[in-house]
Amino acid sequence: MGIDWSDKAHAVCVVNEAGEKEQSFRVAHSPEGLATLMRRLRDRGGVRGVAVETKRHLLVWALVEAGFPVYPINPKLSHAWRQGWTVSEAKGDDRDAWVLADGLSHGHARLAVFVPQDEATRTLQQCCQDEQRLIGDRTRLVQRLEDALKQYYPGVLAWFADWTSPSAWDLVWRFPTAEALASSSKRQLMGFLKQHRIRVSPRWQERIAGRAGMRAWPVDPAAVVAKAEFVRALVAQLRGLAAILKRYRKQIDALFQAHPDHAVFASLPGAGPKLAPRLLSGFGADRAQFPSAQVVEQVSGTAPVTYASGASKQVHIRHACRKGFRCALHQFAGETISRSAWARAYYDLARARGQSHALALRNLAKKWLKILYRMWQTGETYDEQRYLEQLVKRGSPIAQAITRWKTRGKTTSKKLDLAHKKSSSG
Repeated sequence: MGIDWSDKAHAVCVVNEAGEKEQSFRVAHSPEGLATLMRRLRDRGGVRGVAVETKRHLLVWALVEAGFPVYPINPKLSHAWRQGWTVSEAKGDDRDAWVLADGLSHGHARLAVFVPQDEATRTLQQCCQDEQRLIGDRTRLVQRLEDALKQYYPGVLAWFADWTSPSAWDLVWRFPTAEALASSSKRQLMGFLKQHRIRVSPRWQERIAGRAGMRAWPVDPAAVVAKAEFVRALVAQLRGLAAILKRYRKQIDALFQAHPDHAVFASLPGAGPKLAPRLLSGFGADRAQFPSAQVVEQVSGTAPVTYASGASKQVHIRHACRKGFRCALHQFAGETISRSAWARAYYDLARARGQSHALALRNLAKKWLKILYRMWQTGETYDEQRYLEQLVKRGSPIAQAITRWKTRGKTTSKKLDLAHKKSSSG
């Protein structure tokens, strides 16, 4: 069975074992329409699978609750199925439903049935995804804020290196124009720094002393009036979003602390309170969904895609993946460089071989995934000492690199010394 879903109505197509169309109908996207669909499916009996191009729609949840096997189909795959049957690429809701049903009837053995995670994991996953979306919204607002300041108030941009800081927003809220900042008293600015717990460093003293230089910039009176109000509007949105993100952080922390796999991901070096929950939500709680570490590498985008034809061969970054999971792994790999001796050595070796920073981090993340997958399957927490011992035992170039750099005084690792002692005595 194939369903072409929409927010108003769903086109349904049923095919038999031979791939012949048996039935085609539509139901409204409403409680009554979904109830009608479930009743008609139950009346048919023997529904082997339902193909639909999503797994986040309420339609999918209704099908899962009713006990029907749902196969989420990537739109790229259904598009390939459509191209396989017609060169005109004719498209329509009823035709798309038939394409999904026909494709599932021929390829269900190579497709996976959608199995929802448990409620605690689903809640954590959705909260982490929504938090990342809100952080993206904050980034866009900050970019708009910086762009507005460049148009009428560029001198203030140098006062803060990070404009995601609420202190930076408060400065332009309190002093919305260059004239307001230039005419402010030293006492007012010192009070501002004290209020926001900013240390009065020599750099800040220099900024305060040179605030009159704000008047040196060209002034468009129209832009000052309009953009000052626009900047305040952006700051108001950023303040509201910051409060929402704090609530999300508390909720995610509580969900993560209560999750059965909390100890596994909390033990990772550099994961911290933000990345650890995101890594957990990327893996989920269902161990059967990832039969091997290679599958996780493909889902997370750390495994490259190879295009080979004849004598030509190209390797590219994988774009068809879970972007949030890939981002979390990329950030985690970056954090481990300063917290794990072997991760630092692996990164430096990759850079020495000519890899870019991004590629080196992606390969390091792939290396970490093998460890994470093993920990996730067994429930063990991370033990750096144990991993170093394995590197020494195998004669890994990573362990050799750490030893060389330690000899040159570039790094020290008591754990590596202990690993060598255990290896030589064992």
